[in-house]
Amino acid sequence: MISILSIDGGGIRGLIPATYLVEMEKRLGRPICQLFDLIAGTSTGGIIAATLTLADGHGQPKYTAEQIVAAYMENGPAVFHRSGLRHVLTLGGLTRPKYSPHSLDMMLERYLGTKRLHSTLTEILVTAYDMASATPWFFKTSFAQKHHTAVDDPLLTQVVRATTAAPTYFPPLPLAGHCLVDGGVFASNPGLCAYAQARKTYPGEQDVFIVSLGTGLLTHNRPCAKIYNWGIIDWAVPISDIMLNASSATVDYQLQALVGRENYARFQVQLPPESAAMDDASEENMQRLVALAESSIRQQKASLDRVCDVLSRR
Repeated sequence: MISILSIDGGGIRGLIPATYLVEMEKRLGRPICQLFDLIAGTSTGGIIAATLTLADGHGQPKYTAEQIVAAYMENGPAVFHRSGLRHVLTLGGLTRPKYSPHSLDMMLERYLGTKRLHSTLTEILVTAYDMASATPWFFKTSFAQKHHTAVDDPLLTQVVRATTAAPTYFPPLPLAGHCLVDGGVFASNPGLCAYAQARKTYPGEQDVFIVSLGTGLLTHNRPCAKIYNWGIIDWAVPISDIMLNASSATVDYQLQALVGRENYARFQVQLPPESAAMDDASEENMQRLVALAESSIRQQKASLDRVCDVLSRR
């Protein structure tokens, strides 16, 4: 059986799937990278995928899921810090990215160092999008192990910097003539990409087990009477969230149909409006996100029990 972990994008809301992974490591007594054959991540999910598969000096995972949660709590406020001057100069993000990548770059260098993609302990797949060629871009461990070039086997800091370059939030990553932005523009939920890669990598394996972790969902009540006469200005703000949520839900539907409910588990959290922003790294909101995840873990105990039972037999 091939086991796959897929982690959605969502900025600081990555605290939600990270908290789920803390629970899984506690229950199973093993690091996440030893429980799955493939770990896929988009944006904040890419951060988690890279850090949980990073090797220490002894060939063991350098970080636990609990340490990843602590890293979000410690570094989130700096990564999503926007000075008053930058707010004025960018007109609130209208004319330039809302945030400087400096703090994000510093954090990535601190946690990932100079390790390259080929060195991850488990196969990872991290999504990005190349604006220069208008094509999806997939960073894959197995590909990096066969092609030792700067573009095919980049630093993990570059991998994560690319997948987190969310348009309007952070500038893109230039890489050997490519212009890479957040993979969330086409795969906020990378589960289907991961499934396709697993089928390609393990063609002889029939059984696939997928665990998909979301970063929270905000449900809006928008009756037709309210939006019937909306124009560009009215649609400008909600359309991005609508498309991302719809895309993620579509992947959920497709994976259920492809692998069946017995071999697939999706964990998602309902967000209150005050926690919907991807860049609200206030102490209050981060604590609220962790609490939401912990509450969801209790509510979905039966589903998580089933997942842990399957993974314990690996």
